[in-house]
Amino acid sequence: MNKKIIIVVFSILFYACNKKELLFKNPTSQETGLAFENTITPTDDLNILDYLYYYNGGGVALGDINNDGLTDIFLSANQEKNKLFINKGNLKFEDITNKANVSGNSSWNTGAVMGDINGDGLLDIYVCAVVGVNGFYGYNELFINNGDETFTESAEKYKLDFDSYSSSAAFLDFDLDGDLDIYLLNHAIHTQESFGKVDLRYKRNEQTGDKLLRNDGGSFTDISEVAGIFGGINGYGLGISIADFNQDGYPDIYVGNDFHEDDYYYINNADGTFSDQLKNYFGHTTRFSMGNDVADINHDGLPDIISLDMLPEDEVVLKTSEGDDNIQIQKLRTQKFGYHYQFTRNMLYVNQQNSSYLETALLSGIAATDWSWSSLFADFDQDGEQDLFISNGISKRPNDLDFIKFISNDQIQKKIDNTKLVDQEALQMMPSGEAYNYMFKGSKNLEFEDKSGQWISNKKGVSGATALGDLDNDGDIDMVVSNINEEVSLYINQTDNLSNYLQLKFDYPAPNTFGIGTKVYSYHEGKLQFKELYTVRGFQSSSEPMIHFGYGAVQQVDSIKVVWPNKTYQTLRNITINQQIVVSPEKTKPFNYSTLLKKETPIFKKVSNNLGLNFSHSEDNYTDFNRQKLIPYQTSDRGPAVAVGDINNDGKDDVYFGGSKFNPAKVYLQKEGLYEEEKIQIFENDSINEDVVALIADFNNDSLNDLLVGTGGADFYDKMKPLLDAYFIQTHTGFTKEQLPEYFENASVIEAHDYDNDGDLDVFIGSNSVSNNFGAIPNNYILKNNKGSFSLLKNQPFQNIGMITDAIWEDYNSDGFTDLILVGEWMSPKFFVNKEGSFKEEKIIDSDLKGLWQQITPFDIDKDGDMDYLLGNWGKNSKFKATKKHPLRMYYADFDGNGSTETILCNYKNGSYYPLLGLDELASQIVSLRKKFTTYKSMAGKSIDEIFEKSILNKATILEVQTLASGYLKNENNRFEFVPFINELQVSPISSFLEYDFDFDGKNEILAAGNYFGVTPFHGRFDSFPGALIIDEEQVILGNKIGLDFSLKAVKKLDIIKVNNKPYVLATINNDKAQVYQLME
Repeated sequence: MNKKIIIVVFSILFYACNKKELLFKNPTSQETGLAFENTITPTDDLNILDYLYYYNGGGVALGDINNDGLTDIFLSANQEKNKLFINKGNLKFEDITNKANVSGNSSWNTGAVMGDINGDGLLDIYVCAVVGVNGFYGYNELFINNGDETFTESAEKYKLDFDSYSSSAAFLDFDLDGDLDIYLLNHAIHTQESFGKVDLRYKRNEQTGDKLLRNDGGSFTDISEVAGIFGGINGYGLGISIADFNQDGYPDIYVGNDFHEDDYYYINNADGTFSDQLKNYFGHTTRFSMGNDVADINHDGLPDIISLDMLPEDEVVLKTSEGDDNIQIQKLRTQKFGYHYQFTRNMLYVNQQNSSYLETALLSGIAATDWSWSSLFADFDQDGEQDLFISNGISKRPNDLDFIKFISNDQIQKKIDNTKLVDQEALQMMPSGEAYNYMFKGSKNLEFEDKSGQWISNKKGVSGATALGDLDNDGDIDMVVSNINEEVSLYINQTDNLSNYLQLKFDYPAPNTFGIGTKVYSYHEGKLQFKELYTVRGFQSSSEPMIHFGYGAVQQVDSIKVVWPNKTYQTLRNITINQQIVVSPEKTKPFNYSTLLKKETPIFKKVSNNLGLNFSHSEDNYTDFNRQKLIPYQTSDRGPAVAVGDINNDGKDDVYFGGSKFNPAKVYLQKEGLYEEEKIQIFENDSINEDVVALIADFNNDSLNDLLVGTGGADFYDKMKPLLDAYFIQTHTGFTKEQLPEYFENASVIEAHDYDNDGDLDVFIGSNSVSNNFGAIPNNYILKNNKGSFSLLKNQPFQNIGMITDAIWEDYNSDGFTDLILVGEWMSPKFFVNKEGSFKEEKIIDSDLKGLWQQITPFDIDKDGDMDYLLGNWGKNSKFKATKKHPLRMYYADFDGNGSTETILCNYKNGSYYPLLGLDELASQIVSLRKKFTTYKSMAGKSIDEIFEKSILNKATILEVQTLASGYLKNENNRFEFVPFINELQVSPISSFLEYDFDFDGKNEILAAGNYFGVTPFHGRFDSFPGALIIDEEQVILGNKIGLDFSLKAVKKLDIIKVNNKPYVLATINNDKAQVYQLME
């Protein structure tokens, strides 16, 4: 055979063997007959400049409208007519729109949903419309199913013919009376009236306000106002999910609002009313909320929530798109206008049952999916884990920064206001937002793996409304995706018999014939899967009324518990897989919802009167970013100082709380079982200082405790007096202030130990930053004690070792001398062996362990008899990305040659390092970049090597972080291996550890706390860590399950205080009230 032919044949075979088939195929309309395209044609009179939701698209509704066992498809359109396709089997569809009389009479349709409105066992169709803006006419239409593949439009009869700005609608039986009620989701448009304080939501507007419509048997009654549903002109409703979030048997509602209005988290009060509880359960939300969905992603039987936004992943799009507010605007929105914290990225909320949700989207890997519309959870590969599909894209990007700059020009704005002459030029300036859809594979640890391009095609387009169903009756989940200016897409799942499944449908008594609101708990091999039947999901769509579980290789399901909407239940046992079963209520029993409450025994109980410790820390108004705009986080907010000890020599624990700038310190003395504030004037004289750390101890061996206070706060700089630490000696007549050596540092930690064994306490004082020069390395000292007088021990190996945040004295090598272990930011943990009073660094851990370390504590976590070390880090739930191979980098240099240094943080992506921040942020500090890059597009997509000259970068100091995970150093024969904690402990920085026998079982545990808010809106807020009790390597209990209330609070320090010989936990919190917890025996 010819050698060239052999090579060609081999190449073809090699390609065929290595080309992996996608999990989903996309048959064409020529193959299926599903001929539908939502064509939108902009004109001078109607385009996205005239109607901001011009490209939101239509809707998709799936269901078996003729009860032949095949899932049919309804598609609504904006400028086209609606269409209904009957499934004929084998993925062949027939257009029966004209016969069915469902093409519609409105000029701009949006969401489409199916449900049995009248309880006759047939799916009806409700189609939303936008009416009354830009000449749009019509009304929301209700097509009642006649049972013969025809429908009768009956919206007026049922009082559902609203002529408002409707996005979608959702079916639910909110009052448990057996019929389906409707939540109508409307949206506002930008007017002068739609901007203002949060109180706008209380003034009802008929066109823009949402509506709760109670089914009164043949017609619907608007009860929105009496039910507590907001209906203001500022409600930009785009997403809605229904679920029993608090598991009390009554359906609750999550509404996603675009722009400045908060999302709504309506908890059903079980009396016909709802209460918005958003701020009580969510530390922050999406800013431009789009579609949302609900599923139990972690097998705890609780519904979790995803809410979509529009953060791009691609560097070019990211750097040319409008992002988050600056910190001043955020303060205005939250403090003056009353809105909640909102950030421009997807959010994944993990339900913690009646306490604040964990928010994990960055950790989970699903935060940035660009202009995202519909999110749908399903077990697409049937392995027992919830996967995630996200539709994506917009025809024109109105948030493009170059476009915004163009239309913000005063002259251009006048032309836009007075003529249509600029419209076409403006439209041309908006870039295309075509993008590929995302697909993520779920896992057991809250993380998702991006399978875009592997499970589904990565073809770019503009996709919106999406619905789920089994279109080919092969058991797995398929999808229908509505596109703009392109044929509707079928995503046909080819999992087939590669893994096992179970489908459940319900035959429930009329009028809720499809059993909307039914809960299903599946148990197999000790694993729980939970689903709840609500069909309206994602964005402007409703899915097939069916519940689907995947089981991988499991051959039989141990049991299925079905909890009906009327609070009864029944159990099916030993169910064969790979079938669809129809379940009807049979031999039901009353279901006790209290059995769903987790049974953890509370270990802590908050003390109502705080034992008299009514201290509340108030952070001063200083903002680090006003001086150094490019720093990654603040260092001025690391207080307050707190120290526990006997101040008045009565043998009882007293408490010293340091003050922020211009707020004096406070002392609380323990009296008869309570604390009382005691004014000590000499402490209050230093009120200008920012007290960060403090220590009560007897430094001069006179049996009276003294006080050492470390100051800082990053506001004061150079040799300003408030940077000097304070030392107070106690005498029998009170306290006197003694002189310390002069060193002007931002103190971060004070740890005392007699390192030289001379009989008095020496002190290590660490510092974490240099004011006005972030990135510079501060000085760290030992104060050598000589009978109560201190001198600086200089030129030690740790003096300029890094930005120190914590320190412990620990004889880690068991030689009889206590050694020093330091942790800090942009550095690895450092071990300094104490050789008879002199120190030398030892390399006993992996050198590639640089982190943003916050805390260290010794604890034998693996119970093997040697000491391990727990480390609090930044956590994995941030926009910082760090690995050993590709660390997070911070370039530190005087980039513009003006004598002041700047810091530029960079993540690794696709082979290069890119600044996290965009042109506006970088140029706010390095003004010369405005001349080099005259448009946003000109800098977008450029790495740091392309933005700055090589000569500048060569002069920069590069600081790195290789891991952001909190965890522990596992001791193996005095060599240490780092082991990360579970992901639930990675949602926020961990700032405090406390060891004690909290449960009185004779063995000590570690209590961990954290959260941190000192970042710009670009990074969001690290607010959802509820604290955790770490028992050992395998056992960790989150704080909200055992009585702690640490979510949404930045815990600075944990201490044990003893009152009447009973131990209590004192939690000191930055910019908030201190908390006291009793230990439950």
